[in-house]
Amino acid sequence: MSGSNPDGGSTAPFIEQQPKRAAIILNPRSGNGRAERQWRSIELRVAQQFPEYEVLRTKAPGDGIRLTRDALRAGFDRIVSAGGDGTHFEVVNGFFDGDTPVRPDASFAILPIGTASDLRKTYALPKLDDAIARLGSPCVLPIDIGRLRSTDDSGAEHIYHFNTAVHMGMGSLVNLHVNRRSKALGPLLTFALGVVSARLAYKPIEMTVTADGQEFSGRFLEVIVAKGFHDGGGMHVAPHGTLNSGVFEVYFVDDLGTLSSLVASLRLYSGTHGEHHAVHYLRAKQVTVTAHDTVHCGPDGEVTGRLPATLEVLPRAIRAVTGPNPRIG
Repeated sequence: MSGSNPDGGSTAPFIEQQPKRAAIILNPRSGNGRAERQWRSIELRVAQQFPEYEVLRTKAPGDGIRLTRDALRAGFDRIVSAGGDGTHFEVVNGFFDGDTPVRPDASFAILPIGTASDLRKTYALPKLDDAIARLGSPCVLPIDIGRLRSTDDSGAEHIYHFNTAVHMGMGSLVNLHVNRRSKALGPLLTFALGVVSARLAYKPIEMTVTADGQEFSGRFLEVIVAKGFHDGGGMHVAPHGTLNSGVFEVYFVDDLGTLSSLVASLRLYSGTHGEHHAVHYLRAKQVTVTAHDTVHCGPDGEVTGRLPATLEVLPRAIRAVTGPNPRIG
């Protein structure tokens, strides 16, 4: 059943779906343990949103994927990702088994209680209280997500799904540097230090980008393929995007000197990077990126595989619990 949001506000094409059983996928270590502490303070408020719920705690990388798949197969119809963007990445991957949806009618909600929760901005949930208030909402919005096919060191292909963006080049090295550090400094400073250290270590690499049949080659600082709007601890990576456009926002950045590239990277926080003379912007449904040298892929702040990679939009593939006024096409 589709229609307007009964909570008022946007005329977005919401679908009515009253959740019956909710699984809370909680990463207790997210934010250096802050997620577990926050969960204890909000659990009673969350419990009021659902007729039935169960908390499933992750213990190791990859648990979010497995727990989500198991919950969907067990009949849970709303999955709540409680943590940061890394947890949200695992949970959305749990909605699929390879390239097959596990339960297409189930819905995805977030509790942004981790280190970095840029997805909350994409979902128009500016504060934790907004997310809590919407958890049990009967309004879900079919939104796009991205699918990434990349390769491991042996050349085997792997499939991942992403909420926000994939960085290839310097951005994936930033992810490596960030994930090796403590997150105690908070998302903004943690990512800022990661950008500086990665730029000092990174040398632009010759890459070829094919976007809906158009081919571009060059020594690029990085290639960004975005479906969500924000990442990297506050970067406004896709200022022109919408949740259901059916296309990626694609940026590739020419080789710049170290100081110039660090200054230019500040534009990511204001969303004006597309105006820089060294940045090329286009929109595409499918993107392939290749390189002769090793370039890692960084979806949603993680590092998963390397080039060659193929990225495609999955139109309206996830039913998401958003704020009442999401940005749509």
